[in-house]
Amino acid sequence: MIHKMAVITERIRKCPECGSKNVITDSRHAELYCADCGIVIAENIVDLGPEWRSYDEEQASKRIRTGPPMSYRIHDKGLGTPTPGLPARTRRLRGISIDSSDKTLAFALVEIDRMACALGLPNNIKEATSVLYRKAMKRGLIKGRSIEELVSAMLYITCRQYGVPRTLKEMAEVSRSPLKKIRRAYIFLLRRLEIKLAPADPARYIPRFCSKLGLSAEIREKAMVILQDDDGTGMAKGWGPIGTAAAAIYIATVLSGEYRTEKEIAKVAGTTEITIRDRYKELVKRLNIDVLSPSGDGKFLGVGIV
Repeated sequence: MIHKMAVITERIRKCPECGSKNVITDSRHAELYCADCGIVIAENIVDLGPEWRSYDEEQASKRIRTGPPMSYRIHDKGLGTPTPGLPARTRRLRGISIDSSDKTLAFALVEIDRMACALGLPNNIKEATSVLYRKAMKRGLIKGRSIEELVSAMLYITCRQYGVPRTLKEMAEVSRSPLKKIRRAYIFLLRRLEIKLAPADPARYIPRFCSKLGLSAEIREKAMVILQDDDGTGMAKGWGPIGTAAAAIYIATVLSGEYRTEKEIAKVAGTTEITIRDRYKELVKRLNIDVLSPSGDGKFLGVGIV
């Protein structure tokens, strides 16, 4: 029996007659048949591909009549129609006619792309941050505020939502705004957009910090074990994930003899030595880890676990 259809919406992978998976598409005769039993499964198949041929990318780009997929990273979402060869005066008049909010949006999206590239963030983070900016703009939260501050805070929020370990200090390093103002914009956006963020997992910061400190895989694994033994108690107490991760690395270096100072770890983690020292003392006490005090020459006399 021949099954007639104008368009095959789903690819047929199995012959309905003999159950064979050796199904062949004959584009010349617009038929789909089984190579084992010979039954014609479908005929009059419509080819949904282009009607033209191309032999290189340049030829394909000239003949194609569809653009790239819609993206929130472009101010017009990629739906605009570019007109090549326009005179300079016409292009200038078009720029003047663009609304100021569109110009602000275009600048913000460029800033998002620049900062995300500097931080090595993937495209899905850029896309989600662009959506978040449009949402804030729709609610009227952009006017009267620095775009750099808001974009930096939004990138940090998106990284937190997607579980990408980045700190506010890292945002400030690639931003044109100081850390204090970025933190203030971050709190403002959380409140006004009613965003609820789960506490960041300190374990996500361990690999990056260990890599920057030039520590071995043994240190990284030991620091992860320390955090697992802590079982989220520090997070329940309201500890910051960065300070907790830094303290776990510090303990792991002491236990393994691959020592790094509090100052070195604090510089990489973007926290203070006092924070590391406080978290370190709490972890050592709670996990019953006995770390002896350093001697006069700066080397540890010995370590042990109670």
